[in-house]
Amino acid sequence: MLYSNECPGCKVSLVGELVYEHFLRIKKNETEALEIAKQYGATKTAGYFNRAISIYDRNKDRTVAFSCPDCNHRWDR
Repeated sequence: MLYSNECPGCKVSLVGELVYEHFLRIKKNETEALEIAKQYGATKTAGYFNRAISIYDRNKDRTVAFSCPDCNHRWDR
């Protein structure tokens, strides 16, 4: 299954917090939050964290599956 913005099990949205707002909350400084967001390729209004949990296989050296943080449903990459 191709990656989606929702869990194929429970259908919850896997779109997380806006990157800029996350760092603004932590740093409490707009300039610093924007600088960090740019390092993630984000802006004040675009660029979100993803809530899906990546399942990494060391032998294959890649992500092989994803898991939902809400229902623990797992699906292949």
